[in-house]
Amino acid sequence: MAAEKAPKRRLKARHAAVALLLCAGLTATVALIAGSGSPAKPYDFNGDGKPDLTIGAPGDIVDSNPRAGSVTVVNGTATGPATSSVLLTQNAPGLSGAGETDDNFGQTITSADFDKDGYADLAVSTPMEALGTMTGAGSITVHYGKSSGLSGAETDVFHEDVTGIPGDAAMDSLFGYALASGDLNGDGYPDLAVGQPLDTAGGRSAAGSVRVLFGSTSGLTANSALWIDQDSPHVPGGPEAGDRFGEQVAVGDINGDGDNDLVVSSIGEQITGSSDRGSIIVLFGPFDDGPSDGEYIGSTYVDDVSEFSGTALAIGDFNDDPYADVAVGVSDQLVGDDGAAGRLAILYADENGLSYDRVKVFNQASPGINSTPEPEDYFAASLAAGDFDKDGIDDLVIGLRSEALGSVTGAGSTMVMFGSSTGLTTTGLVTTHQDTDGVPGAAAIGNHFGWTVGALDTNGDGRVEPLVGAPGYSSGTITILKVKPGTLESVTAFTQTTLGGPTGADGDAFGIALPR
Repeated sequence: MAAEKAPKRRLKARHAAVALLLCAGLTATVALIAGSGSPAKPYDFNGDGKPDLTIGAPGDIVDSNPRAGSVTVVNGTATGPATSSVLLTQNAPGLSGAGETDDNFGQTITSADFDKDGYADLAVSTPMEALGTMTGAGSITVHYGKSSGLSGAETDVFHEDVTGIPGDAAMDSLFGYALASGDLNGDGYPDLAVGQPLDTAGGRSAAGSVRVLFGSTSGLTANSALWIDQDSPHVPGGPEAGDRFGEQVAVGDINGDGDNDLVVSSIGEQITGSSDRGSIIVLFGPFDDGPSDGEYIGSTYVDDVSEFSGTALAIGDFNDDPYADVAVGVSDQLVGDDGAAGRLAILYADENGLSYDRVKVFNQASPGINSTPEPEDYFAASLAAGDFDKDGIDDLVIGLRSEALGSVTGAGSTMVMFGSSTGLTTTGLVTTHQDTDGVPGAAAIGNHFGWTVGALDTNGDGRVEPLVGAPGYSSGTITILKVKPGTLESVTAFTQTTLGGPTGADGDAFGIALPR
């Protein structure tokens, strides 16, 4: 079932300017029996009921190739992540091709049980992969779980030169830039949504597109894959140069009808009659030859949101009703006179979907946060949802990737906001950074603690933990938090080495991709 890669040549040595992805979905917390015919929980690759910590390091050196990239997978145990790990690279025995300079394998990850065999599978993007002479065309590798977990030997590889994938591979189109998983056609098998915001659509460069690959008994399949852009039926708007439709993607049941929906951000979309940019588009399921319907939320119609709406997405039920709500990062937003200080918009849903009438906007100066917006803090550059205090209502962890701590620029920090019957609230807000008591390490210029945030139940007890990546701290770290309103209960930090992996090096960016 493996789809072969086309031949490729080594990319020129350069740093990939690839932005982060947050795609969050609702995660079941009921333990499932492997092989039962029910999908395993995401990231539970060995089917033992405990999700396995998975960490991307797209800057990792592989066989002397800088930024070839790797993914570390650590089994979950009753006490949290194990002390040994599996390292996945493009040099695994089951893969064609090899890790090459600037491939950036591990830039984005998502997990679901695509073949519904009781073992979760892992999709990994290699957004700078070259196909023949087309540098930066991009590809996705799917690693299939089994009782022994992931080995890298049972895989599929997908890109735009694979038969059945609509479209044609092109230079710097970054196939796999954004990933999200969930059952979109209602057949019981999770599917994979692939955002490709630099894709040409309708003849317009960087208009952007999304591919949907459907799950089956044999895993993800290419032969029924969909191409969706803003020229597709039931998709609002139209493709325009620079729209970047597909910048972020996320899956959840927005209108509570039992069918999952696909949320897509289009951060460069110009709003007619204004200078505002960015939109959120909901594509309602079930999907057949496309979405069944769609709706549009444009930034110009949301107070205090106007610049690149949708740099991050997370989906969760933040107010304990039957509908999944959407958290939207607007991390480049001007706040006062401070450029890229950042804002967060929470779009609350009902049976009709999203609405301009049910939006709550936060920034660092909001009551209860009482912080100071500063240039290039990038508040809400990364988002992840989960029930962190186990009260049955989802909470939200927010990354501020370049927050300054005093004169320490780019130190980074995170905030956790808790859900309630009235929605997300600043009551009990928990702020964490590397100057917080108990947090290992010390704040330093360019550590970027909170560049990426995630959410995972690392010990299988039904309580999700916020995850914090600090990819600029030496070779990178991942920190697991235990929080409840007003209290940081515990903090545990890991490096690739402490998880049983190799000694890292500066620039590995370990922790830049995390489960959500």
